[in-house]
Amino acid sequence: MGYPAIDQPAPAIEVSEWISGTPEKENGFSGKNVILEFWGTHCGPCIAAIPHLNELVATYGSKDTLFVSLTREEPHIIERFLEKRPIKGGVATDREGTTFDAYGIRSIPHTFLIDSQGLLRWHGHPNFFTAELLEEFLQTDNVPKVAEPTTSSETVPAVTPDTLFFLKIDRNASDRGEASLGIGDEQFEAEFYGFRVVDVICSLLDIPRSRIRIEGKDPEELLDIELRSFHPLKVKAARERAVDVLCDMFGIAICRVVEQKEGWTLTCSSPQLTDMSDLGGGMSTGGFNNKFTGSNLTIDQLADYLESSMKCIFFNETHLAGKYDFVLPVRAFDQTRRALEEEYGIKVESAVREVEIVILRMADAAIRAS
Repeated sequence: MGYPAIDQPAPAIEVSEWISGTPEKENGFSGKNVILEFWGTHCGPCIAAIPHLNELVATYGSKDTLFVSLTREEPHIIERFLEKRPIKGGVATDREGTTFDAYGIRSIPHTFLIDSQGLLRWHGHPNFFTAELLEEFLQTDNVPKVAEPTTSSETVPAVTPDTLFFLKIDRNASDRGEASLGIGDEQFEAEFYGFRVVDVICSLLDIPRSRIRIEGKDPEELLDIELRSFHPLKVKAARERAVDVLCDMFGIAICRVVEQKEGWTLTCSSPQLTDMSDLGGGMSTGGFNNKFTGSNLTIDQLADYLESSMKCIFFNETHLAGKYDFVLPVRAFDQTRRALEEEYGIKVESAVREVEIVILRMADAAIRAS
């Protein structure tokens, strides 16, 4: 069963139990615009989309425009989650999966826009349900076209894999330059479309480019790569296996050295952070309007993101062991640095430290060295 058709009556929204934001009356959706979000507390991309959707609720939510977030989980799980990650608008559970099935949901997150006449007007990943789209719809009743990539970060609600590891490499790739990573408690997914092998290896090694040195000429060929691994195969083992395959295929050798490098330390004497570790779920990152949004991040993962985006080395010296949510401005380094200190109690200071550098030696460099 696929998704309902656009410009046709949307299926009824059946709810097992409201957790928050209960409509004022039984037929509370009648005559209202409804933004319906299918999500889950275990879903990293869903969590990453919460700040964006909350902003839409704050700006456009009203008695005539309702936001509903629907999951299939038990109420006590949702309530515990909301204590640390509030969701604006209505939150409800569909334990029997009636509405999930009616809307053809096979992956989450997924957003639907239903107009006041009960017609389905748009659906897709919440990243592409922009303020501009909603604004134009509310003012003109027109839904503008949204350019969406063919892939985005999504989580399959229930997976019964027949294999622990799946790797697909297509050497006839386009130059799309799209990538996504999904890391959960029992599953790891990675997709790279139109990337060079060195860029894919760097991502799978989970090491910022600032700590990698390339010797020789790296292949310019673009690849499409899809990777899936499932419990009990650990994420680290899946990454390493994929790297081994790519290095063998392209004749790349890996070695490591320790060098003195300039960078920035992250320290924290008075943290202003809420540990999200006990909520479970996967790590996810995203960006909206020059803001970085990170969910379920360790400080090491935050430092990795800062290295990748700021193109300089960061050293985690906070001694914080939890997982945290961050929303940071990323237009300029000084902005990010100030926000980390003022909003999260994390100081950023220049320093020199010993750093492990990973060397990727290309086949031509290995031949010259021999």
